Amino acid sequence: MSELRLPDGVRATAQRRAVLRAVGEAEGSFTVADLHERARRLEPRLGLATTYRTLELLRASGSVHPLLGEGRAAYVRCGPDHHHHLVCTSCGGVEETGLCAAPSEAELRKRHGFRPAGHELDIYGTCRRCA
Repeated sequence: MSELRLPDGVRATAQRRAVLRAVGEAEGSFTVADLHERARRLEPRLGLATTYRTLELLRASGSVHPLLGEGRAAYVRCGPDHHHHLVCTSCGGVEETGLCAAPSEAELRKRHGFRPAGHELDIYGTCRRCA
């Protein structure tokens, strides 16, 4: 995993540093409520709105990825390499995979005249432990 950092020009307040540390210590997926609770142990003055805003900064920078499936909104910390997520709907576990089923940029241009800027893919199912 890459080091978590705030975007240039964003102040690293004690509250934001607590959120960064809590994300860095998270294993697997986490909800905003879980993250907020963990970060408040490090910085009791942390508000929920600051947790959301800091997560949005991390999402925009590619450091975390939202998982929106099966009625539960969660996030997972991301590594720097291109990857996708396998999300277990039974235990909530998340695994990164380098396998990519997305069509190539050349194929998208040829068939649709479309120039992609990127893509995200989460695959939901049952992991081998829960199968």
